[in-house]
Amino acid sequence: MKQIIKQLKKSKRVAIIAHISPDPDCLSSMTALSCILKQFKKEVSMFVDTDSKRGIISFYNLPKGYDGDINPNDYDTIVTVDLPSVRQTGKHYAVISNFENVISIDHHASRDLPAKYAYVDANKSSCSEIIFDLAVAMRAKITPQIANYIFAGIIGDTNCFQNDNTNENTFRVAMECLKHGADKNNIVFIFQKHQTYEEIALRKYGYDNMKIKKQVAYVAFTKKIFEECGVDDSPTFVNEMLNTADNKIAFMVKQKDKNTYTVSLRSKEGYNVARVAEKFGGGGHKQASGFAFTGALIKNIDLIYKECLNEINQQDAN
Repeated sequence: MKQIIKQLKKSKRVAIIAHISPDPDCLSSMTALSCILKQFKKEVSMFVDTDSKRGIISFYNLPKGYDGDINPNDYDTIVTVDLPSVRQTGKHYAVISNFENVISIDHHASRDLPAKYAYVDANKSSCSEIIFDLAVAMRAKITPQIANYIFAGIIGDTNCFQNDNTNENTFRVAMECLKHGADKNNIVFIFQKHQTYEEIALRKYGYDNMKIKKQVAYVAFTKKIFEECGVDDSPTFVNEMLNTADNKIAFMVKQKDKNTYTVSLRSKEGYNVARVAEKFGGGGHKQASGFAFTGALIKNIDLIYKECLNEINQQDAN
């Protein structure tokens, strides 16, 4: 942490990169860090490889150009947040791979992202908690805006304190955010309760087309389906799939480009989907992981299903 702070303080122009298909924790970590660095008069740009313009991403009021390309000559430091895998860097892979001063701040124990400086704490329920610790260590002012971002990240990655990654430190940081002006009611509503008619239509499609075989639930959303429903994403639906019937593992496939897809995996306690994700070049937590793949949709869904079923069979046999 001290080395990272030293590097950030001597940097002048910083690019912060989120992972593809960013979740609330990733977006919160990026925006909160941006606010912190601006207090120290740093020039900061944020980059997300996504086509989404609606849904949760609208909460963050990202500046114009966040979905563009990075010119490495414009920055002396690049920071990745909540980003464990090189495959999850998307179109920014080449820049990160060839850039000298890359800082990685993350909470995933399973990771393969190269960085000159890395701070990883798998005991934290969210990367946003680490950003809070960084702010305190840098003696930054925790403004209501920063508190809102960090609190939103915690709500997103813990599913409103319901996931098994929730711990004592999670509640401590959440309490500090509330003390510093986080709007709890609004954030919980936006990230846990709010639904548009278009999102309901997408969820209906998800339930209608969800497959359940041997306690593995899965569904695929194509770009065509997103367009027909009028939404860009369905970030929380995979959690609902896991709560259906007696499912032990659930995975959701989302089409990003013509032959490119992202996968979100969730599992009940005792089943490790990080092991599944690692076999496809991804990673994450035991009960919440992800990866991306390129190729035939049906063929890859079958491969993912078999790995999920193998995880269940191995654990049930022990």
